[in-house]
Amino acid sequence: MIERFRKKFIAIATAAIGMLLILILSGINIANFTMVAADADQLTSALAENGGAFQEPIPRENPGVPPEEGGDFVPGGARPDGPEKRMSARYFTIKIDGNGNASAMKIAMSEFTVTEAEAIQWAVSLANGSKGWTRVNYRYRVYNYENYTYVSVVDYSRELSPSYRVLWGSLIGSAVGIVITFALLIPISKALVKPLIVSDKKQRRFISDASHELKTPLTIISANNQILEAVYGESDSTKAIDKQVNRLSSMVKNLNALARLDENREVILGELDLAALSSDAVTAVEGSFEAKGVKFSAEIPSSLKYRGDESMLQKLLSILFENALKYALTECEFHLYTVGERICIKVINDADGIDDGTLDQVFERFYRGEAARASGTEGSGIGLSIAKEIVLRHSGRIIAKGENGRFIIKVEL
Repeated sequence: MIERFRKKFIAIATAAIGMLLILILSGINIANFTMVAADADQLTSALAENGGAFQEPIPRENPGVPPEEGGDFVPGGARPDGPEKRMSARYFTIKIDGNGNASAMKIAMSEFTVTEAEAIQWAVSLANGSKGWTRVNYRYRVYNYENYTYVSVVDYSRELSPSYRVLWGSLIGSAVGIVITFALLIPISKALVKPLIVSDKKQRRFISDASHELKTPLTIISANNQILEAVYGESDSTKAIDKQVNRLSSMVKNLNALARLDENREVILGELDLAALSSDAVTAVEGSFEAKGVKFSAEIPSSLKYRGDESMLQKLLSILFENALKYALTECEFHLYTVGERICIKVINDADGIDDGTLDQVFERFYRGEAARASGTEGSGIGLSIAKEIVLRHSGRIIAKGENGRFIIKVEL
């Protein structure tokens, strides 16, 4: 159980740190690409305001004097940030009339990048849009100017290149960060669970030692009680002693089973017929239910093959039936069936004080509900915890719930 907890801790911590890295780096890259797109939109907006082509820069009267801010722009005309950017822009603009006839107005790209015919065909395919990215690295804008529809496409691959480097760097950095985090968490998790391992070992040792130490005094008490009954006859006192000795003996038996499960974590798997195993268990207990006046029914298929530990599964069925026999008032049902590839075991019985909803706390060691204590029914709160351990050893799950005054335990293998 501690090893499962350690693996779960590593998985959750790695996922959390990985998610944090992804969120931070995603934010950086989204902001980066958003700024690049905004810059490209300024360029296409300048083309739209100038009729689809940049005008040649007006020579300054005094080239030796630095221009004033905005002095390199033609009055009244929108321009990119400066003449160098304007003159180095790689773009084309296609003009489309009302009849759908398209012609090239301006192609400021190498013919090795796009020919006039390709540019026209490309622009016509974008004419129904507004603005955005096309063919990954190209920003386009569709606008109307002097009764014509214009499509301007700007090559922004050079400007996007640093952004893609940042993106790839982020992806590689995230992957490396997650791997490093995982590698660091392995020794850290071992240090964190070390006190739990020590505590678990002490608990297992205590359970094992206590169960062994209790055997001798219980045997002596039982023997002396039998002597008293033989000499003085059976009385209420000797009956009470015998009852409590049997109760403690049952508890010791369960403690021994729990200690063996804790010490021996190996499951001996083998092919078995779970239907036949269940039928044998039902045959062994149905007389006890009948003697208690509880209506018992079982739904078991003719055959159901499963690979598991036969002795453990016998113990599981015994615990489930023993629990139902203790608390059932008028009825008990047993169902064995399949759902997809999973094998399901369900035991249903009515009982006092059953709340609707999940009741998985019954699988905790030594847990007994208030209703069980108040009913006076004998029990130690160990049986169902053993059942849970057996199910977990078979990579299954077990749940308990209350529904309309009925207690339901469902096992999935």
